[in-house]
Amino acid sequence: MWGLRSGRSRRRIVNDFVAAKATVADRAIAYEAEDAGTFRRLCGYGAIVDDGAGRYHLDAGRLGAFRGAVRRRAAAIAATSGVVASAAAAATVFALAE
Repeated sequence: MWGLRSGRSRRRIVNDFVAAKATVADRAIAYEAEDAGTFRRLCGYGAIVDDGAGRYHLDAGRLGAFRGAVRRRAAAIAATSGVVASAAAAATVFALAE
């Protein structure tokens, strides 16, 4: 559930910047995010760039890299949970067979 909220917040923030055409440094805007945690993560990754005067712009290249990292992490979690579930099912089958 948290992932859905985070994704929704991320899309809302990105859409706000795109709608304001704040995709280059000279079009940076002042921005106050509803979800400060998601905004900080985007800034920390470099997808949202602070010009030092409290104005921000979207870096599309870094946003793409951020989205790729999120997808890779989700795939790794899904794969790991699948392996763990398979191991648990096998252990249960072996325990019942004894």
